[in-house]
Amino acid sequence: MTKIYIKLIAMALALILSVSVVIMSSYAWMVLSGNPAVSGIQVAIGGGNTILIAPNLTEEAEDGTLYNYPGYFSDKMNFAMHDSYDYLSDLGGLSPVSTSNGIDWFLSEKKIDSFLEYANLPSGDEKLEDGSYIYLDFWVVSPSGDYTLRVSSGDEDSGGSFVMDILSVEQSDNETGYTLAEPESKAAAAVRIGFLANDTQLTDDTMKYYTESYYFDERFTALKGWYQEPNTGTIYLESDRFTIYEPNGDSHPANPEFDGSYVQTFPRSTDENYDPWSNLTVQLSSGWSLSEIGSKKIEEQFRTYLTGKEFADAQEAMNGFYGSYLQGVIAPYVTKGRFIDNSSNLETLVKVANLKEYALKNSLLKGATEDTYIIKLEQNVPQRIRMFVWIEAADMDCEAIKNTASFAVNIELAGGNE
Repeated sequence: MTKIYIKLIAMALALILSVSVVIMSSYAWMVLSGNPAVSGIQVAIGGGNTILIAPNLTEEAEDGTLYNYPGYFSDKMNFAMHDSYDYLSDLGGLSPVSTSNGIDWFLSEKKIDSFLEYANLPSGDEKLEDGSYIYLDFWVVSPSGDYTLRVSSGDEDSGGSFVMDILSVEQSDNETGYTLAEPESKAAAAVRIGFLANDTQLTDDTMKYYTESYYFDERFTALKGWYQEPNTGTIYLESDRFTIYEPNGDSHPANPEFDGSYVQTFPRSTDENYDPWSNLTVQLSSGWSLSEIGSKKIEEQFRTYLTGKEFADAQEAMNGFYGSYLQGVIAPYVTKGRFIDNSSNLETLVKVANLKEYALKNSLLKGATEDTYIIKLEQNVPQRIRMFVWIEAADMDCEAIKNTASFAVNIELAGGNE
């Protein structure tokens, strides 16, 4: 089978993956091999001081119960700076899976019994050959009022949300320099980000650990958001919400005849009555920002970076540019795609030949999807969110990941008072 190497950069996140492809009916399933590593992740929160974010901290009681509570709240957070996310440094990588609700996860041949069984697998784990995905928990709070939380494209001055295929570094023909080039393989079209949320209020015991912690804020007297812990059985809560953020909804590198259209994905589900439109927030493709002379702004930065430097090979130049020079932050060089205004419109937009042109003409694009949201925040009540990153095996563009590929993820969350 063809080997695939994928590098996921989420601002400070560098995730190297190695997978091989197996086509099964309408699904493109991949199997992971290799030894990738992760160094961190950063999430940008939009809306100024409207929404604040904090890391998830844990404390284990004598009876083994694990209690979760928030750390210090701020407008941005780098997961790599917090010990509670150390596990990200030894992840084995991603291989495609499928889910419609963030609780029922499917491999190529079976449903996963415990929905965290194949999440955050470390390097060398035997299960990596079957499937793998990432999850992490964080907290958000709205200190100024009740707000509805959504994935946002942001404004020109903020990071915004996007998933982009990273330009690769290649040695130029004269073998004395390097250039940025479009990657042959396209991974971004099949990536999904999911947000699992519920409004279950946590116990007084949890509040006890929070109030005794260094990070306790007297404004916050209750905590919400309870989720299944690792190695436990599947648990459903009546208030569970799962929002699927689908970037690049009009990009289909594996199927050029559909490029520019929206093509529905049918993720695996145990619910015969599952409505595939109900929890989607779909964004049109993002692109590299251009300068006044028409060149990519990131290419101009790359030329500046190269000045006076020598490298052993293209990989060293690429690591230095995206890592030490840009610090994993590429948002300033990306023009973020807009969101389809309502997920209820998606069914009628399927296979419109030029979705962007049609949506602009009919005023269907917004900074966030109106009828799909992550959770409704209560003022001064910290809410725990579980975020997943995976490659959707049911996406037909999963087939486009055939060679060395890199993609970047940037998330911005914004609140609206409705």
